[in-house]
Amino acid sequence: MGKALCILSAVTYGLLTGLIDIIDPYHLQNPDWPGHARFHLLWQISAGALGALASIYLFWTSTPRTLERVRAGAFLGAIHLGGFVMAAAFKSAAGAAFDADGRVLLGFLPPNMLHLSVSAALLFAGVSLCHKRGAAT
Repeated sequence: MGKALCILSAVTYGLLTGLIDIIDPYHLQNPDWPGHARFHLLWQISAGALGALASIYLFWTSTPRTLERVRAGAFLGAIHLGGFVMAAAFKSAAGAAFDADGRVLLGFLPPNMLHLSVSAALLFAGVSLCHKRGAAT
């Protein structure tokens, strides 16, 4: 179950996020963005997807005796999710916003904050379960 949660987390933070950025008209397909800004976004999408795929491989191939694979995959995920946290912390200084059209859930929560918080919670829960199972064997 722990491996499955870790894999689901990697899919949500690395692959689903990239897909959303590709199809959302306010992101990669936004004609108002300069080509150089779209290049940087494509770079971020690619790095996130490749990191997620590496994590998925590590999670998938881990065993109770190879928990370092879970740790390495989780570290890659933490780097990606940590980048989002840093961007959120410095968004005002950069004149950035969580959402192009100001969408919020429940009157206060940006959708990407919910999305990546759930991804982080899945990763934490999955790693915790893997460690608990590894310690029991």
